[in-house]
Amino acid sequence: MLTVILKMLIAHLLGDFVLQSKKWVEKRNTKIQYLFYHIAVHTGLLILFFINELGDNWQNILFLSVAHLAIDSLKIGWQTRFESNPVILFLVDQTMHIMSIVAITFFKFKQHYVAYFQQINIDHLYFYVIALILIIFVIPIIIRVFFSKWTHDHAFENKRNDTLFDAGKIIGVLERVLILGFVLLNFIEGIGFLLAAKSIFRFGDLRDAKDNKFTEYVLIGTLLSFGLGMLVAFTLKSVLNLL
Repeated sequence: MLTVILKMLIAHLLGDFVLQSKKWVEKRNTKIQYLFYHIAVHTGLLILFFINELGDNWQNILFLSVAHLAIDSLKIGWQTRFESNPVILFLVDQTMHIMSIVAITFFKFKQHYVAYFQQINIDHLYFYVIALILIIFVIPIIIRVFFSKWTHDHAFENKRNDTLFDAGKIIGVLERVLILGFVLLNFIEGIGFLLAAKSIFRFGDLRDAKDNKFTEYVLIGTLLSFGLGMLVAFTLKSVLNLL
């Protein structure tokens, strides 16, 4: 089962990210032949990977090719009719492609999936979900509430607004996710490297700004984000060890 899934994933990655030119991506929204070129590449890759087992896999190849055509057509239709976030659209598109691979392999290797899911500790999964919710959604709100007392300082707000929209929030989420991964992997040193790297990148901004308020804001925000991220990560690890 694993070999089949890996072959399908490699074919998908090659077809979507390696062998799809920027020209095809730009022109397939208005010229349908470029979409068919893209699907033909995917189909050819699948045939190439399963050349020795075509008799057993031709239906899977046909299903994946049709599914890929349908998903990409829906994406193009959505892009042309509605204004949408390209990042979210990309993630949804790739998730649907991966789910089509999971679906076809599930029907072919259902017993393997059942055996795998039976090994999953559902309580562990719930705790992982809770930790991710805290890191991605709850902690940003806590930090925002913490800094709300300074929202009426116009000079401070102008300094904060002179950045990419929501960049600070995204950076915070990414660093806390990395902290969670480092703690679960017992790579605690990684937290120090992460903090040092962020400090180096911020050093120039803080030096050039010559603004005590902005410097204090960055330092407090960084320490608060790291501290809360570490609290969630170490709590999760302790709970998992107890179960």
